[in-house]
Amino acid sequence: MIWNAEEFRAPELLPFAKTGQKFMRATVTLQAHSVRALLRCQIEGASFLKRRFEDDLKLLDKLTGGDEFVDAFDVFANFVQNATSDYANEVGKFASIGAKFASETAGRVRKEAETTVDDMAAATLAT
Repeated sequence: MIWNAEEFRAPELLPFAKTGQKFMRATVTLQAHSVRALLRCQIEGASFLKRRFEDDLKLLDKLTGGDEFVDAFDVFANFVQNATSDYANEVGKFASIGAKFASETAGRVRKEAETTVDDMAAATLAT
């Protein structure tokens, strides 16, 4: 079957075609937003690990790098206390990033849903 331009009028036959295009665009935008959030998490995680590894090196230097006697237990206890605090703070940062992402996503989805409903109503009234 060959389609003739006169026989096939997408706006008349498919009133929701434009809505479908907007839906696809919204889907791509949401995926890009998700990738942005994922990259933020990866950057934060890499930054955190860099700081922690530097602290690990400092621990080794304190334990082995001097002529004076170092109370290893105190140094190690201090290290563990700081590490525990750092990990707890990092969990808070990740939770904050996740909450911000969820809030932004909900706003975008709500906006896209309202636009889609308005467009569908307009397309239905136009036919």
